[in-house]
Amino acid sequence: MFAHTLVTIVSAASLQAATPDLSADLVALSQRLHMEAQARAQDMARSPAAPVEALPPQDSFLIDLSEFALEAHRLSRAVDDSGGPMDLRCIFRGMSEDAEHRAALLSELATRADHARVYQEVARLTGQAAEIAATPDAQAAALSISCPAETDAQ
Repeated sequence: MFAHTLVTIVSAASLQAATPDLSADLVALSQRLHMEAQARAQDMARSPAAPVEALPPQDSFLIDLSEFALEAHRLSRAVDDSGGPMDLRCIFRGMSEDAEHRAALLSELATRADHARVYQEVARLTGQAAEIAATPDAQAAALSISCPAETDAQ
């Protein structure tokens, strides 16, 4: 529901017109991460109470998640540079920060249930990112999504 609301709020058409390569890159990466996160969440859920070691920095999922954070940040900057919608800039910046936070959580010692939750959150995040970045006919609407940076500046 959140992703659907965001899609109705955001103008993905203007995003794709201004930044087609960044948008396509983010969609492809988001889809790949989404599938991998779902698979890892299911694997972790099989024995939720068991401890799990922190992921090593060279883990392919962490590398891709860091790349996702970078691409989402780049897309936020590209929307900003092109004068795109403020909400869209904030959404992608927030997704970048969220991805970095999730990567940090996966880099900590925890239970498999903890990691399963983080993987589920990454799957949700990347699914929303792919949907927003790929929707060419989304209509912008004046609904209330606040940008944290904008709120802090006031």
